[in-house]
Amino acid sequence: MYDRDVIVVGGGPAGLSAAVRARRVRTYNLHSSSVMVISNAPPGGLADWTKVRMTGDGWSHEKGEVIDKLMNDIEDYSIPVKEEKVLKVKDQGDTFTVVTDEGEYTSLAVIVAAGMKMTWNEREYFGGKLFGTLKGYRFMEDHFEKLCEEEEGKTIVFVGTEKLDKTLELFKEINQERMEVKKVIDHGKNIRGYEEKDDEIMVLTEDEEIHGDHVLIDFESYQLDAITSDIVECEKDETGFIKTDKRSRVNEGLFAAGDVTGPPFSIAKAVGEGTTAGLESYRYVYRKKFGEEAPVFAFYPIHQEGEPTYFEIPELEDHHRPKLLDDYEIEDGRIIFRDCELEKKEENIRLLQLCDGEHRLGEIRDKLGNVDAVIKELIHGKALTLEV
Repeated sequence: MYDRDVIVVGGGPAGLSAAVRARRVRTYNLHSSSVMVISNAPPGGLADWTKVRMTGDGWSHEKGEVIDKLMNDIEDYSIPVKEEKVLKVKDQGDTFTVVTDEGEYTSLAVIVAAGMKMTWNEREYFGGKLFGTLKGYRFMEDHFEKLCEEEEGKTIVFVGTEKLDKTLELFKEINQERMEVKKVIDHGKNIRGYEEKDDEIMVLTEDEEIHGDHVLIDFESYQLDAITSDIVECEKDETGFIKTDKRSRVNEGLFAAGDVTGPPFSIAKAVGEGTTAGLESYRYVYRKKFGEEAPVFAFYPIHQEGEPTYFEIPELEDHHRPKLLDDYEIEDGRIIFRDCELEKKEENIRLLQLCDGEHRLGEIRDKLGNVDAVIKELIHGKALTLEV
């Protein structure tokens, strides 16, 4: 038994896009996968910090708009989001184990979408006492000069990877000792967040609180040193970013999307790779469950010899474990899900109670008789999946 078909590590645009597509393939006969998102901060990632441009100036979104739309689907499709810190992704052979600071979760597939850096609660303070280097060094020269002039005698804390020295050298050249400079090296797991107190902002780490009047997050250093990818053992490039093929595949059952795969860094790329990783993880899980290719012909044109098989869901074998994906309400004698409904009958109520991912289909048939017709109706309505 396992907790979810697919676990997505990361709650930014890549992770949320992957989760939505892995969970919800809209072809009529395809059953949905069970999906979970694990993020060490509220969903959003870097895309939730400021205005984002998907392709150019003509296609931009205000702060939060992209994430709001993705979160609407996450909620509509009943995808749980756990705010826990992921420590390790372990390949166990047939399954994966995702280890967090609060527990362990197992799945058939994992999508790593952890971004270029771990996101904590930075966006709560972004634009005030906390800012970052994302607009190029020419812009930062002017910004640093103004800051040093206006904040002389105060303290600035630089946060970044081991590669932050280039930005630090630029600042020190402009600063000329007008501001006190501190630095915090982010190793990927040691920072715990940020907090404002008594007109100061603190960087909270595993071991201490570093106080300052301003915090600068050096994104350039994160773009040169992929510290988030150390949660999983797999092939990486010379700077530590995860290597994938053009379909976001890493190893058998392991996928990666977004900034954790390296440059270029773009929300459009993150959403695109997330969508690809979600579809590919769905196909992988489908093959694991049914031993055949998922007929997602809208995305992957597949012509098979003989009679077409995509009008019916696969054979309902006794070893499958039905698992409800949607909540339901009972109104006017009907059991109502998001996209389907059942008659309120005692046998249907009992069936739903047994569709918990623990009881095998054979066990349910022993208790209730042939329930295949209702199972198929729930599968078509995307309210239920089959696990193995």
